[in-house]
Amino acid sequence: MSAVENFPPPPNLPAGDSLGGKFKFFVRRLLDLNVCSVLLCLIPWLAQCKGRLLEVGCGAQPYRQFAPPDCVYQGLDWEGSKQAFDYYRVDTIYFDGHNFPFPDESFEYVLHTEVLEHIQDPQQFLDECCRVLQPRGELFFSVPFQARYHYIPNDYWRFTPAGLELLLLRAGFTCWKIFPRGSDITVAVAKCMALEYRWLRGNLWNKLLGLFYFPLFPFFLLAGHISLRFKQGSTDDTLGYNIVAIR
Repeated sequence: MSAVENFPPPPNLPAGDSLGGKFKFFVRRLLDLNVCSVLLCLIPWLAQCKGRLLEVGCGAQPYRQFAPPDCVYQGLDWEGSKQAFDYYRVDTIYFDGHNFPFPDESFEYVLHTEVLEHIQDPQQFLDECCRVLQPRGELFFSVPFQARYHYIPNDYWRFTPAGLELLLLRAGFTCWKIFPRGSDITVAVAKCMALEYRWLRGNLWNKLLGLFYFPLFPFFLLAGHISLRFKQGSTDDTLGYNIVAIR
């Protein structure tokens, strides 16, 4: 298995205050069905967060903008994230990747998106999420299911609903809901778009292939968004899962 990633994911950056940044974020949300499928659940969840919120594996903090003003946000990330994922912010706390540097019951909310697959010990990680939550505190997280090997070699797991339930139960969460992110239609569209992205960034022959199929691109994109918004297709084959769990 190659340890070289020829087509790493584009960085997930916040919109910021500039018109250009907001436009780039809009385009990313439009073209990246994985990001879109997370935000469909995450934005309404963040809107009700009133208290202390910890985002673990926050990267460039692209979703902090959706937290309300009375939500006290704290970003936390692995000390090796700059080298492994090329993310760094001065207002993020960096730690060794094992025990969160906070006392028990420090937060009302904990958040992490597309992080758990990069954690070598996901059970210990969820144990920590539960430990720093107050009683009846909420955890929101997302995981991929149909996703290519990415951020090589720091990509270890894919999770099923049964596996997620087992991890949450062992961590001490009392109840949870697991929401599939799209369907087999969404997955097929996302794969076609990823192939187009790879072709357009490839050699001359690949670029010609990408340009040849480019007129089909808007139709694929429309089909993907319809499958997400109107829950079309089989959710047994999905991009991933959004999970809300209560301590």
